[in-house]
Amino acid sequence: MLMIASLALILASFAGIVFVVMLKGFSALNLAMLLELPKGGYYLGKEGGIANAIVGSLYLSFGALIISLLLSLPMALALQKEYSNRYFSSFTRFVLDILWGTPSIVYGSFGFVIMMYCGLRASLLGGIIVLTFVMLPIMVRSMAEVIKMVPRELKEISYSLGTTKIETNIKVILRQSIPE
Repeated sequence: MLMIASLALILASFAGIVFVVMLKGFSALNLAMLLELPKGGYYLGKEGGIANAIVGSLYLSFGALIISLLLSLPMALALQKEYSNRYFSSFTRFVLDILWGTPSIVYGSFGFVIMMYCGLRASLLGGIIVLTFVMLPIMVRSMAEVIKMVPRELKEISYSLGTTKIETNIKVILRQSIPE
């Protein structure tokens, strides 16, 4: 009974916050706010918009996505049983699990401290690198699981036809792993 009462209290508080934000903020929501650049103090009630924040978020996410794809695919292929020994694979999976379990605020704080130590200010490249570290373990582990589902017989047939491991990865494993 106490748990249900506390859940109701939390949900009522959340609904109240959302209601107040929508009530007070709906009048300020317009297309100009989304498409204009800030003119010195938009967040303090002055003119302008948030277009640079939207574009910066898009640059950040797409940059991290591209780098994560370029790094995670070779790592996922290298984690196959045929290419690495058991100790290397288990150690790599252990490190990826640790990275996966690390909260994103720790990544952000660590990246900020490293940038300050190197004498850099907040930059897009630093954000892309930190976000890549957040995305990398998730992508590597999910790609490795998809690659595991490729039948072993297809790999053996490819090897028996005289292809190298790289050719088998590109022409057989990746082709079978990519959804149609």
